[in-house]
Amino acid sequence: MPVIVDRRMREQITHEQPLFPITCFENELSELPNREGPLHWHPDFEIARATVGVLDYQVGREHIRLEPGDSILVNGNLLHGVRQVSGGDPDPMPIILFPGELIAPETGAVYQKYIAPIADCASLPFVVFRRQEDWCSEVHCLLDEVFHALNRREDCYEMVVQRDLNRLFEILFRRLDA
Repeated sequence: MPVIVDRRMREQITHEQPLFPITCFENELSELPNREGPLHWHPDFEIARATVGVLDYQVGREHIRLEPGDSILVNGNLLHGVRQVSGGDPDPMPIILFPGELIAPETGAVYQKYIAPIADCASLPFVVFRRQEDWCSEVHCLLDEVFHALNRREDCYEMVVQRDLNRLFEILFRRLDA
């Protein structure tokens, strides 16, 4: 699916299920010219993974090199784009986009105490989860489960996705709070 942006560079995303607002893309780079996604922004969190190639993820003015197996979480409302810089075939690059409200209601204690500090943190435009770093191993297992659940959509997949994203944000919050 091509990246469609308006004149303000906001990506036009319509979540498939408004009551469970998460969108999963895969193989998007194969459809984009030069395997490059244009600079854009959206209010949702974005999590992407380099699978077989090396990706250059640009967030604001910073370029982050993702090696195969690395993942990145990009905070909402930030200009970002991606370009594949190596690999013979287009990287499948699974991506999920979701609002913080998918994890907990915006007016609730969980969102206010744990999600908002991450979402509203101007000094945290992104977090990279490197495959070789020990603290990231659980995050990668959680993301594997999320991508699998979203692709298969078996019974209770929404609960699996919400549980795993909740745990990911718990890990992230504890890591940032340390």
